[in-house]
Amino acid sequence: MKKWKLVLLATVLVLVIAGMGSAVLASSTQAEIIAKCEGLYGGVFGAPNSEPFGPCQWNMAIIHAGDESSAHATGNGVRVGVIDSGVDFTHPDIAPNLDVDASCSFIFDDTPTADPTEVANGDCSNKAAVQDLNSHGTHVASTIAAPVNGIGIAGVAPEATIVALKACTKVGYCFADSVAAALRYAGDQQLDVVNLSLYADPYLYYCKSEKEQKAILKELEDAARYARQRGVLVVASAGNELADLQHPGIDESSPDWPPGSAEIRDVGNNCRVAPAELPGVLTVSATGPIGYPGYDLWIADYSSVGMSRINVAAPGGDFNRATRTRQDAVLAALSSTSDPVDGIWDFYDFLEVNGGPLFDGLTVLADGGYRYAYLNGTSMAAPHASGVAALVKENHPNWSPGAVKAAVERSAQPLPCPSVYISNDPRTCYGNNGRTSFFGHGLVDAAAAAQQ
Repeated sequence: MKKWKLVLLATVLVLVIAGMGSAVLASSTQAEIIAKCEGLYGGVFGAPNSEPFGPCQWNMAIIHAGDESSAHATGNGVRVGVIDSGVDFTHPDIAPNLDVDASCSFIFDDTPTADPTEVANGDCSNKAAVQDLNSHGTHVASTIAAPVNGIGIAGVAPEATIVALKACTKVGYCFADSVAAALRYAGDQQLDVVNLSLYADPYLYYCKSEKEQKAILKELEDAARYARQRGVLVVASAGNELADLQHPGIDESSPDWPPGSAEIRDVGNNCRVAPAELPGVLTVSATGPIGYPGYDLWIADYSSVGMSRINVAAPGGDFNRATRTRQDAVLAALSSTSDPVDGIWDFYDFLEVNGGPLFDGLTVLADGGYRYAYLNGTSMAAPHASGVAALVKENHPNWSPGAVKAAVERSAQPLPCPSVYISNDPRTCYGNNGRTSFFGHGLVDAAAAAQQ
């Protein structure tokens, strides 16, 4: 999540909070959130796995990840790179599956917004620099590969190995040079899958008609190609801009650094979001809890879309859309070292403490004091697809990235265009059950993919 998005969210929520009165809640306990989830989802989705927060993982239930998929594959032996804000080395839903030796920070001396402790300049001996000060990367990594260990959640591929590649600062900026360096390193390491729940700053759209932007885009294209040629499947989030990537329009956010430099641009098809629109990438849109009675929207109310751009859809959460609670988002781990000012934990915990019933259960302290939270975004959708790809790769270790990508697409649950739309939604769904602009080939299916 970019810092400017966090500020925007804060502005909206403060307006809501202003009329709500004094603090009435604190972070939910494990028992409280499990009881809440069982009441909301137990009769609809059941528990997809045996972990304590299994009843909360509607996201895993709708893609048949957990007991259904683990009978066929668990991701064992597969290495998944997480290009993000790092991970929490101490979290029990990260540490057992983390390859510390291969993890590395690509935050440089000249990276804007970086905390000095994050800077490693690609020196992979500096492991402390990879520790997550934001929490975004920890959330993503645990969705992919949280182990079945009786603590917290289970990931899509609970025996896959995570390699943390820090390219995003604690504020949430992921500058293109860091992203490109991390992609090349993923190629050097011959990782199997790499997840990018981000867009590469400072531009949302890189336009080939502009010399500087064209050069940055080429750097990212070359790095992604390098990774693919060395066996890495690149998975990326579609973005949270409600955009049709095939028919882009106004971009008001670029460049987002330095502050105040953004221009209003009318962008066309010579402009690309990176990495979502890089060649060969598996690009993922986001859904809410499909299958919940009365939830007919399906596409999350923020997700970018686009025919020939979106390959598959996956659960990203859709706050308050199905059950009218925050539990309609995705529950996963947060970092114990999330920065008090710029990290996710303290901000979301403040909302729960001060926001009244609307934010009940937004942050959760599991037994042992480990942190979890409900987050929304295509950032949350992409790791589900990365986990599914890891299941395919376990069973077919010699398959190329293209073959793994095709298997994830082939095994997806086809989704037609929804019959319900958000009022004033700029997106239009088109296509048929074989492929639509909202969902690509459909909703990823872990159990079906594990049997490819």
